[in-house]
Amino acid sequence: MTPASSPGRAKGPTPSQATVRQAADAGASEDADPARRLTRPAPAAVSEETDSTRRVTAFLGSLLGRRKGVLAKLAGWSVAESAQTFLGGYCVARSLDDGFLRGAPSTGLLWLAGAAVAILLGAPVVRGVFAQLPHLTEPLRDELVRGSVVRALRTATTTGRDGSGGVDSTAVSRLTSQTEIARDSFAGLVLATRSFVFVAVGALVGLLSLAPQFLLVVLPPLVLGLGLFTASLRPMARAQHRYLDADEAVGRRAEITRAALRDIVACGAQEATAAQNRRAVEEAAAAQRALARWASVRTFSVATAGQLPVLLLLVATPWLLRQGVTAGAVVGALTYVLQSLLPALHTLMTVLGAAGARLFVVLDRLTQPLPPSQAPP
Repeated sequence: MTPASSPGRAKGPTPSQATVRQAADAGASEDADPARRLTRPAPAAVSEETDSTRRVTAFLGSLLGRRKGVLAKLAGWSVAESAQTFLGGYCVARSLDDGFLRGAPSTGLLWLAGAAVAILLGAPVVRGVFAQLPHLTEPLRDELVRGSVVRALRTATTTGRDGSGGVDSTAVSRLTSQTEIARDSFAGLVLATRSFVFVAVGALVGLLSLAPQFLLVVLPPLVLGLGLFTASLRPMARAQHRYLDADEAVGRRAEITRAALRDIVACGAQEATAAQNRRAVEEAAAAQRALARWASVRTFSVATAGQLPVLLLLVATPWLLRQGVTAGAVVGALTYVLQSLLPALHTLMTVLGAAGARLFVVLDRLTQPLPPSQAPP
């Protein structure tokens, strides 16, 4: 005999079952193939990217504009570093042309001693630069922390009055790791940009003082590599943004699964939930691979701007000697490129490609407009 159905039991799915299955169906229709999602065109992407760029630029411009004195002191110390770069290659060239190659080793040693003194004098310069750096990075962190706290409180109160009972799940990440990422990335970006600009000025002035022909050999690949790298910055930032979004999606899926684990098992939605989690992980992996491909473009740019000038200098040496360039000048030019330009360029591109992209993405998230506040009932 078949038992009668309980009056309190509905024939359809329970509310818990309907909620879980509806979420599973929505997630399944929303998730797509990772590679397809990464390349899917977004009609509003250009507008959003422009707004993000303007917002981040305005934030950094306001921060730096209020600290012109710190920037002036930083530039003053950097000029000393530029002079150190100039003396490094120039003294090496003069030690050969006026000393060793003319049979006057004492003169050559004096010139090398001058280069050594210039290197030793670089220690106070580094100390002065790092003494000014916290006056830029700490105010950045303080502003981001204040904004994150205000955002978390505004989001919590607004959400609570909407009746959803939730809070901003990214508040802790924004307040701790993301603000620290922004501070460290900003510090690295300031140091790398400052170093490259003033080292490049010192090296190029030194090359011009040795022989103007050196600029014809060094400048084209340097400009080409920098241009290629600059053109890849925006796609690299987009790839970094997609990777962070995908990584956060994995965390959200894990949190949702943990919170609804009992309902998922009760409703028999294990397979659908596992499929959604698997798609989230695959999308994060695809985003990371796309980011790695842009990192290879950065490596090629470094090779073009940093290594190619060395090769061209060696190939063009016979032509330079026929133009009246001395052997000491050639060695001095190689010193400028190998000891000054190449390390500064490599550091700049590494920091811009990694820390710069992270800084832009994090600042884009932390400087987004606050949710609208609601008047108390």
